[in-house]
Amino acid sequence: MGDAVGDEETVRAPAEGSPMSRALGTRLPVAQGPMTRVSDEAGFAAAVAADGALPFLALALADGERTRAMLTETRDAVAGRPWGVGVLGFAPEDVRAAQLEAVREVRPTHAIIAGGRPAQAQALERDGIRTFLHVPSPGLLRQFLRAGARRFVFEGSECGGHVGPRAAFPLWEAQLAVLEDHVEEGGDAGDLEVFFAGGVHDERSAAMVAALAAPLTARGAAVGVLMGTAYLFTEEAVAHGAIRPLFQRQVLAADRTTLLESAPGHATRCVPSPFAAGYREEEARLRAAGVPDRRIWEELERLNVGRLRLASKGMTREADGALAPVGEQRQLAEGMFMAGEVAVLRSATTTLAALHASVTTGAAAFLSRRAAELGTEEAPRPAAPAPLDIAVVGMACMFPQAPDLSTFWANVVGGVDAVGEVPADRWDPAVHHGTSTASKWGGFLPPIPFDPLRYGIPPASLGHVEPVQLLSLEAARRPWRTPGTATGAGVRPFPHLGGVRRGGRQRPVQRGHPAGRAALLLRDGAARTGRTAAAAHRGLVPGMLANVISGRIANRLDLGGANYTVDAACASSLAAVDAACKELLAGTSDVVLCGGADLHNGINDYVLFSSVHALSPTGRSRAFDGSADGIALGEGVACVVLKRLADAERDGDRIYGVVKGLGSSSDGRSLGLTAPRPRGSGPRWSGPTRARASPRRGSVSSRRTAPARWSATAPNSPSWTRCSARRAPRRAAV
Repeated sequence: MGDAVGDEETVRAPAEGSPMSRALGTRLPVAQGPMTRVSDEAGFAAAVAADGALPFLALALADGERTRAMLTETRDAVAGRPWGVGVLGFAPEDVRAAQLEAVREVRPTHAIIAGGRPAQAQALERDGIRTFLHVPSPGLLRQFLRAGARRFVFEGSECGGHVGPRAAFPLWEAQLAVLEDHVEEGGDAGDLEVFFAGGVHDERSAAMVAALAAPLTARGAAVGVLMGTAYLFTEEAVAHGAIRPLFQRQVLAADRTTLLESAPGHATRCVPSPFAAGYREEEARLRAAGVPDRRIWEELERLNVGRLRLASKGMTREADGALAPVGEQRQLAEGMFMAGEVAVLRSATTTLAALHASVTTGAAAFLSRRAAELGTEEAPRPAAPAPLDIAVVGMACMFPQAPDLSTFWANVVGGVDAVGEVPADRWDPAVHHGTSTASKWGGFLPPIPFDPLRYGIPPASLGHVEPVQLLSLEAARRPWRTPGTATGAGVRPFPHLGGVRRGGRQRPVQRGHPAGRAALLLRDGAARTGRTAAAAHRGLVPGMLANVISGRIANRLDLGGANYTVDAACASSLAAVDAACKELLAGTSDVVLCGGADLHNGINDYVLFSSVHALSPTGRSRAFDGSADGIALGEGVACVVLKRLADAERDGDRIYGVVKGLGSSSDGRSLGLTAPRPRGSGPRWSGPTRARASPRRGSVSSRRTAPARWSATAPNSPSWTRCSARRAPRRAAV
C-alpha cells in the first residue's frame, strides 16, 4: 500500500488532467451518475458540467417524446461540454427503442447502460457515443471483455437505488484482478476506462479508489469515480430542481439506510421514511395472508410506482395522467427517498465545487500525506540468493517405452514418440472414446519385471499392494547401484519421495482398478479359507495408501531419515525436489532420495479430465505453443539421489547435474480454485533467476541454463525449476 500511495501516477489519477479526464474530455475524472427522478433536469446537468465533471441524465422509463425533450434541453444547456445519458438495458423493448432513437438523434457524448450487454454498447459506440456498461460480477466482466467492451462501471451495493450483489471493495478487488489478467494475457490497458462507484464521496474514499487501482493505472488505464448520493447534498441539486428541499433534509438527517426488496435479487436502497415502514408492513401482511410469492412481488412493485417522483419532485400523477404538485406532508408520507450509504456519512450541505475538489485535488493531497506518513522511499532490493548447488548423483526411471534409464535417454536422443493409443487391457476405446472421453491416447508403461523376494515381500501379498508402491520401491533401489555413486560411510540417507499426481491414490477403490481387483480376490479368498473379510482387508489398506510409498521404501531399503509423500497435483515431483533441496541445505540430511510416480490412468481419470476439457483430442500436449488444445495423460516412475555439491565432489560421485535454484508461487486469491492467474507466474521468475553462480575455477567445462514454465491447457503452470546442466571430464552425464 505504501508503494501505491507514494507512486506519482497514483497521485495524479484523481486530479485534473488525469488519463480519465483526458479520455472523457472533461476537466475532472468525475462523473455524476444517473439517478432516477433526480438527474433529469437540464439545469443541474449544466451546473455539473460547468464545474468540470461529466453529468448523466437518467432516462428511466421515459417515453420517446419526453426523452427527446430532456436530451435536447440538456444539450443546449451544457453548451458543448461532454454529457451523457443513463439507459436501462432491461427496459421494455418498445420503451428502450424509442429512447435510443432520440439518443441517436441528439447525440450526447457518453452513455451508461445498466443491466445491458456489449452488443447494446457497441451499437451506440458505432454512432459515436462512448458507452459504459455496469458490470456487477467478475464472470460478466470476463464475458464483456471477450466481446470487445472496454468501458465499465463497477458499482458496489452501498449505492442508492437498485443495488447489486457485492459490496464495493470485494467487487472492485475482483474486477481489478480480471482486468489485470486481461492485460497480462495481451490486452491493452490503454483501452480501458473504468468508473468506481458505491460509497465514494470525499477525499479518503476517492484516495482509496486511486490506491486500489494503482496497478491498473500504472499500466495506462483510465480510472475515475462516479457519485450519486453525494450530489444530493449539494446546494445546486435543490437550486436547479433535481430534488425538493424535503428530500435533502431527509438525507441530511439519515442515520441509516434500508433495503426494500420486491423480489429476490431486486432490492432498492433508500433512507427510512413512513413509506418504507409501510412497505414492510404491507409485505408482512401479504405473507401472513398466504399470498403466493409471485403475487407478492407484483403487489410490491405496484406499490413502488410513482414514489420516487413524489420524494424528489413533490409531484404525483393524477387519474387523468396530468402531474400535480403535493405538499410536504404527503411527500414525506408517501415518497421513497432513494439514497446510498453515503447519506449516513454526511451531515451538512456542500457545493458542486467543494464536492468535486474533495474527490480530486483533495484525494491527491490525501495520498501525498499518507505517502509521507508511511515513508514510501524505495526499499533496497534484496541481494540475489546464493546458488543451491545441489548435485544429482544418481538416477533411475521407468517411462513409456523406456523400462530403464539407458532406454529413456536413447529415446530422448532418438526423438522417440512414446505417446500411443490406450492398451486394450486398460480400457476399451471403442466403448468410451468420443462419448465419455475426448482422448484415447496417452503414455503407458510397458511390463516392468519385479522380484518381490528381493525386498522380502511374500509373492502372495502382491495382490494387496498398489503397483505404484512396488515400482517406486524398484526405482528407489536402482540409483544406489549406479556405478560411481557413493553415499559415504555410515550415512543414513533421508528418503523423500515426491508425490502421486492428482492425489488419485486417496480415492475410493473402483472396480477395474488394481486395488479393486485385489479387494475382490480378498473377498473370494476369505470365503474359501474361512478368514474374516476384516482380516483380509487389514493387508489391503497399506497397499492402497499414497503416503505408504515413501514409508515402504525407507522400510525395505533400511533408510533412517524422515520420509513422507508430497501431493502438489501436477507439481508433486517439483515440490518434492524443493523439499529435498531444503533438507540438504538445512543440514538435517546428507543424502536425499527424491522421486515422483503416477500410474493411475484408468478410464475414470480420462472421464474426469475430459469433463473439464483438459485432454487434447489429438493426444498431443503442445507446451509453449499457441495451438495447445490440452494434455496427454502419462504414466511414469522416476527417482534421483541428491547431495550437496561439495559432498558429492568430496566423495567422488558421478555428477549428472547441479540444481542452482528453485522457485514456486501461488496465484493468491483468484476467481476460482483451479482457474490460473497469469500474474501468479511473476514471483516464479523473479526469485530463481537471481540464483546465479560464478563457475568454480577449473571445475566446469560447459554450462547451460534452462528456466521453464510449461502448460498445454492454460497460461499458467503449477511449478517450475531452474537447473544448470554440468559436464566435467570423465564423469559428466547430461
